[in-house]
Amino acid sequence: MDEPTRVDPWRFAGGFIAKALGAAIPDAPSVADVPFTSVAKPLAECRVALLSTAGLSVRGDTPFDMEFERKNPMRGDSSFRRLSAEIATGDVEANHLHIDTGYIERDLNVALPLDRLHELARAGEIGSVAPTHYSIMGFQGNDSSALVEQSAPAIADAMKSEEVDLALLAPV
Repeated sequence: MDEPTRVDPWRFAGGFIAKALGAAIPDAPSVADVPFTSVAKPLAECRVALLSTAGLSVRGDTPFDMEFERKNPMRGDSSFRRLSAEIATGDVEANHLHIDTGYIERDLNVALPLDRLHELARAGEIGSVAPTHYSIMGFQGNDSSALVEQSAPAIADAMKSEEVDLALLAPV
């Protein structure tokens, strides 16, 4: 296995946001080890899935718990939702109080770039688009234990069962 890669979680946040969130989440690490595995085969042979942090759900399915988010403004629902590779913008709801969901309502690719992924597959840049993609509520504040201990392993197992080679994070 490769050596862990060091990641600065505030690198792209900008000074003000990094300082504000760093103060609001005092136990957040400034640098964390993340598991990293090199790609084992050519990208043109890989099945790719997306993971969005926008709190996306299919209309009619159980939405993310925004009441919990209202009562706990520094935390979000730690569950996850499955999204079909063929889903359309109008079939999706964005359940998240910490982002402007209007952009997602107009173009799902803002939070889940499925059209771009399908284009890459048609161009032969990637092997195929996974049949299922996933969404979580990215704002977990200072307690991401349920996301890490329950949702993340369930998503990883589902991806393994669909023979996903690469997962791309679509952070919002």
